[in-house]
Amino acid sequence: MRQLLAVGLVFAGCCSNVIFLELLVRNRPGCGNIVTFAPFLFIAVEGFLFEANLGRKQPSIPIRYYAVMVTMFFTVSLVNNYALNLNITMPLHMIFRSGSLIANMILGIIILKKRYSIFKYTSIALVSVGIFICTSMSAKQVTSQSSLSENEGFQAFTWWLRSKKIFMSYWKNTIY
Repeated sequence: MRQLLAVGLVFAGCCSNVIFLELLVRNRPGCGNIVTFAPFLFIAVEGFLFEANLGRKQPSIPIRYYAVMVTMFFTVSLVNNYALNLNITMPLHMIFRSGSLIANMILGIIILKKRYSIFKYTSIALVSVGIFICTSMSAKQVTSQSSLSENEGFQAFTWWLRSKKIFMSYWKNTIY
């Protein structure tokens, strides 16, 4: 019973997080980064105070590996926040975030030489089909609800291309 309660609370917390993030981003489009940064800061301070015992306890893993993991996770979170600025719906955004399953499986096969059971291949295939169905239904919903004229539609498309170009140039300059 306690496990069921824990799973239920985690599920409720994640769902409420998504709902409030969508409400915040719609009202204040630039607030996604601070909403992402605040939990990272809280977890870092809490971990330093209680887990690391104010730096007196030796970490289980080297701090540089931990820093790389946290940096990568934070970067992915910021990129996901940026994706919300591209006028996509929150459910579609969540669906694409869960679409990394097939990429993880392919990398596991190629890099780690893993072999998976037929059950796991079937699960990934079903999730991928679900992503495809939800994406196509979301696109149909946006098309049917859109009252844009042809010129306004072209302007929205060029805005999206321009923002993608800005993002790619920022990303290129950050990496290199």
